[in-house]
Amino acid sequence: MNRRQFLAGAMAGTAISTLDWLRFFRSFGVPGTKKELGIAEAAAAELAAEPRFLIYWFQEGGWDGYSMFNPVHTPNDATRSIPAGTLRPAPTWSQHKYRPKSYGTSPLNPPRTSGGIQYGYLAEDGVPLFPNMAVVSSHNGNTFHSGGRWEYHYGRYSASLSAYRQPVERTVMQAFCEAYGNGYLLPHLSWHRWLSDGELSIPSYPEGTGYYEKLGPVHAHTLYGKTPADMRNRLMSLGSVSQGQRNARIRQFTDNLQSNFLAEKNGESVRAFSSALTIHRALTGGTGVTINPQTMFTDATLRAEFGVAAADETTESASINGNPARSKETPNTNVQALMAYEMMTKGLSIGFFIENRGLRLFDSHRDRRSIMSNLGQTDQAATMRRNLWNPLKALVTRLKNTQYGTSGKSYFDYTTIVLASEMGRTISGDVEAILANAGLTDTQKYDEIMAQDCCQHWRVNSVAFLGGTVKGNSQFGRVGSVSLEGIPMMPDGTLDPAYDPDTGLLISGRTKNPNSYISDPGHVYSTALHLSGLDPAALRAAGKGKNDRPAMTFVKKP
Repeated sequence: MNRRQFLAGAMAGTAISTLDWLRFFRSFGVPGTKKELGIAEAAAAELAAEPRFLIYWFQEGGWDGYSMFNPVHTPNDATRSIPAGTLRPAPTWSQHKYRPKSYGTSPLNPPRTSGGIQYGYLAEDGVPLFPNMAVVSSHNGNTFHSGGRWEYHYGRYSASLSAYRQPVERTVMQAFCEAYGNGYLLPHLSWHRWLSDGELSIPSYPEGTGYYEKLGPVHAHTLYGKTPADMRNRLMSLGSVSQGQRNARIRQFTDNLQSNFLAEKNGESVRAFSSALTIHRALTGGTGVTINPQTMFTDATLRAEFGVAAADETTESASINGNPARSKETPNTNVQALMAYEMMTKGLSIGFFIENRGLRLFDSHRDRRSIMSNLGQTDQAATMRRNLWNPLKALVTRLKNTQYGTSGKSYFDYTTIVLASEMGRTISGDVEAILANAGLTDTQKYDEIMAQDCCQHWRVNSVAFLGGTVKGNSQFGRVGSVSLEGIPMMPDGTLDPAYDPDTGLLISGRTKNPNSYISDPGHVYSTALHLSGLDPAALRAAGKGKNDRPAMTFVKKP
């Protein structure tokens, strides 16, 4: 049987995966002689490349970018005492800037700089990570929750959310796991649930539309990590799954192992066989290290380091826009991070999408009346600390202190981490249209001004990268102190010289450079793959993703 015949019979153009092999081993035993198994391991070793791991850490709901990595210093006009009914205070309502209560005093400090990164107070807890971090501050998100979340998965290109996904489309994690995941049991784990947001009508998104889990080969498909108990059950049940005709075809392959391992050099299947053999031995005690699914995620030392309490392992549900309550079926992010660490270091998974448990957790809308009454906007610091900085620092510390095999390098050296949110938030509200409305009385105008949402969804955003290949202590782009918009960047990451680097305004007599741009989720997609050793343009040309934005190559170490 030649390679083409085998692949066609086994799974419509794909090689045998690690999971397929492992299920076969647990049902029928490990085939082959000691010599043949040695050949498989040797062949897999020849094929092995440096390991790669990718983690997206997503703050769903929209963080306060102007207090994060789009830092600007403004007054907090919420502290002004303005008589009720006033339509034209000085400064005007439209000129007001509203910051979190007590902004400007410790710990809500004005922008600071550490290393090469200027940051707002929401990033203060992340300063220890800056030596391995690159920040892009000229970045636009998407003001539609579900649309923004979708774009940080799929990138930017002409697409309809409700359309059926095409075979050439991939999420960034699917593209990554398609390239690197065939030698792992559960390559792609995610704790997001795109349809959990109540603004989406579930009947409008049948399987295959919106976010589709099954794009690319099986080893690229999205698997939901859920809770530690769910994952333990999944690992314990692997051996009880029947594969039917798939097993029969695998038997055809195993009938002549040596030929397939040596003569045909079936790379993906060989590597998957060897990986499955390693995992099988670990699960059955055939090596010095045993993977016991029943004890995973229970280590007291790890749980203490990640600050895990029993309540963190539970799931939550919430109603959005009056729709029935939905859930992401995920634990808190510290639990997700602990699970990612164990799945990674036990050789089971390589791609992880971590997302806050609470639906729209960072979606801190507030009208002007509430802001003035509170003397400021909502302070996201405690939420950021609990859901991002504390568990992220615990994960990075563990990855840095865990050596990968005998490589002499740490897991962190092989890992890329992306920090993002689908949008930023406004800190003001334009009232000129309200004041110009001749159909309203002065009382009605004032009521509308007070009811105006001044913490709305906003495109101005930022993104950060960490990892072994990231150019640390670096920042690219910035937000203008007057424009409050991202300043366009040149292809090398420098600011477009046509713009004032402080105010962000276009310099009189100058025009925008045609090559300058504000980054978006598509650039993040390509940059994550680039930092992971992949060529995003080549993947797109090969029909493995449609994102059409280039990578921000300046983020990578020289």
